[in-house]
Amino acid sequence: MDERSRKLALNEAFFRDVNERINDQAEVWGHGAQQAVEYLCECSNSDCTFKIELTREDYEHVRTNGEWFVIVPDHALPEIEDVVERHDRYWVVSKRGDTGEFVALLDPRATS
Repeated sequence: MDERSRKLALNEAFFRDVNERINDQAEVWGHGAQQAVEYLCECSNSDCTFKIELTREDYEHVRTNGEWFVIVPDHALPEIEDVVERHDRYWVVSKRGDTGEFVALLDPRATS
């Protein structure tokens, strides 16, 4: 993995970590699985400030794979990821190759 891909992956992993905190807090506040919560776009652009409204159930689905990230439509970066799901409000992308393995290691839900 080249340095640029590593930096882009770290940006996405950072946004995923923030969203994990948002999700934890939503649970504390009593948001059910079908209630919408505003999450951050997990794209590789460190300056992105877009938010995505997802149910907690949708968010949990994205978190089932350590290589997946939730992004605003059209925020995909084809050189390091593939779009695996397209929804009206959001897309799910999957990192590939070395970048995918790297972000999977950074997944806060990964078991040791």
